[in-house]
Amino acid sequence: MCGFFGVVNLKSPLFPQDKIDIKKGTDLIKYRGPDDQKILSENNFCFGFNRLKIIDLHAENQPYYTNDKSVVMMCNGEIYNFLDLKKLLLSKGYKFKSNTDVEVILHGYLEWGEALWNKLNGIFSIAILDKRINKLFLIRDHLGVKPLHYFIKGEKIYFGSDYNSFSQIHNHKRALNLSALHSYLSFRNVIGKQTFYKEIFDVLPGTRISYDGSTVNENQFWDIPITIDQDKGINFYTNELDKLLNESVKKQIVSDVPVGAFISGGLDSSLLLSYLKNYKPDINTYISGFDVEGYDEFKYAEIVANHLGLSNPNKIHINQNDYIDSIKETIIHKGEPISVPHENAFFKMSNFMKKNISVVISGEGADEMFAGYGRIFRSPHDYYMSKKPLLGRFINYSTNNEITQKFDNPIDHFLFRYAWFSNKEKNEFLNSDITNNKYNNYTFEYIESLFKKVEHLNYYQSIYYLLGKLHLPNLLNRLDRMTMAASVEARVPFLDVNLVEFASKLPIKYKLKWKNQIYKFLSKFYNSESISEVFDTPKYILKHLAEKKLPKSIIYRKKMGFPVPLNNWSNKKFGEYAHDILISSNSKSKDIFNMSNVKKFIEKKNYDAKEDLDGKKIWMMVNFELWLQQQSF
Repeated sequence: MCGFFGVVNLKSPLFPQDKIDIKKGTDLIKYRGPDDQKILSENNFCFGFNRLKIIDLHAENQPYYTNDKSVVMMCNGEIYNFLDLKKLLLSKGYKFKSNTDVEVILHGYLEWGEALWNKLNGIFSIAILDKRINKLFLIRDHLGVKPLHYFIKGEKIYFGSDYNSFSQIHNHKRALNLSALHSYLSFRNVIGKQTFYKEIFDVLPGTRISYDGSTVNENQFWDIPITIDQDKGINFYTNELDKLLNESVKKQIVSDVPVGAFISGGLDSSLLLSYLKNYKPDINTYISGFDVEGYDEFKYAEIVANHLGLSNPNKIHINQNDYIDSIKETIIHKGEPISVPHENAFFKMSNFMKKNISVVISGEGADEMFAGYGRIFRSPHDYYMSKKPLLGRFINYSTNNEITQKFDNPIDHFLFRYAWFSNKEKNEFLNSDITNNKYNNYTFEYIESLFKKVEHLNYYQSIYYLLGKLHLPNLLNRLDRMTMAASVEARVPFLDVNLVEFASKLPIKYKLKWKNQIYKFLSKFYNSESISEVFDTPKYILKHLAEKKLPKSIIYRKKMGFPVPLNNWSNKKFGEYAHDILISSNSKSKDIFNMSNVKKFIEKKNYDAKEDLDGKKIWMMVNFELWLQQQSF
């Protein structure tokens, strides 16, 4: 709902220039909160806050002080259970100055201390300076819906909602973190707490850090559960899911400004709308699509709207020129290379929505929690079958049908299956000094730490945790950056913490279910690419629940996933644009990429058609180059 930028020095007074830096950095991200600004400073701290008004439109702007001014707090986000917490705090004698949701954080911290974080249900990034103990706390919500970054320079710690703010720190020149490029090419984003900027770090989801002027202490207060329930039967789980989804939607539509929703014509957004219509029957819905056959879902969105009795969806059409023209502006607001091909389409749609709404309901999280990416969640099948003494010798279970791939462990298999750029391709496209392992260590150490956490689970079970830690943060980052760039707050009912805990403990047969025993047997002779959505049903329990709410033509249609026609465009104007950007003598990435191999790749006649994968690789390199052009490295 907002954006903030601050600096604290717990050992010495700030200089006047420090406060000027915070003002400039706060001004630079006014798009996150255009309705009000407040700069609060004392001897050793300066907090800047931009407000997007959502709840209690006339309330005083943050930062908030305690009465004795011993604690100061800022929060970007929404606390969905604030009324319950407020009732408890009022009974204990605390007095509130506003009807905002975030004021409960200030009083809740005084009452419960650090036990507060697990009492909060919402999306939040929080900064609390406790002058009583001379400590700064930075806290990020359970799944990382809201961003939070920090940078330590000497005695000072800077923190904020947006990478762009950090560019305003005097006497600091940001530097490229080359390790992040390896992560980006594999995972479409920078995983873990590293970022594209040396020495600027992310606070990880479900984590609080404290700073005492000398050291950073990190504590994970919540994580995605890694235990599986004993089976209680499909009826029990369906009823529980129905109740939790309804409760989540009901909490997340609380707002004093207009609320809208995405409508893709897919299962996730449609199921949310089946609950939303009970509370907001006149809700505005929004969808975007591309002017290429097979790359829009407008007709399915209309089916859903008609079935639920909603008004016609608001549509925005995007063509190749629109897409290219918006890339640079999208990167500016992102503060790093774009991570998902439709991110700039999201940006254009967010600006389109802002004419009518300031809050939008989105379906993020359903795919990761309930096995929406059928081929990825089924991919452990390939690993296990390749180990079979007979079948593994005679059947190629690799999804690369030209080569029989063998893997020693699930980590290697996962990286092969998930990465867009293989290690071989990175060696081809990157200059040799960049492919040196010293730039790769953090990424793989982080992945190994995740696998170690789920080593008691089998590969099938552990992949849900892995996608929640590696893939989901990327989509949430995209959602927050692109909606907030247009001053729209996105909310994600599938990621209510209670619902996530339920889904994570759910036996996986209710997420990814064989259609019957014959198909289960036949699967022994095929790989996951051939099996997915033919022999099995991804998101089975969501579809089972939806049968009473939505048309079967929507529930059981093949997943589309907001595709962008990059292969098609790479043979047309986008291909020319990519060539001009990357192969130019002025290219800032010419010492990073092997331009001879990049040129051959762009100019080849036949692109890998599977999921527009070759087009996506060209797109990623273009994004990295355009981002570099905006930097002063």
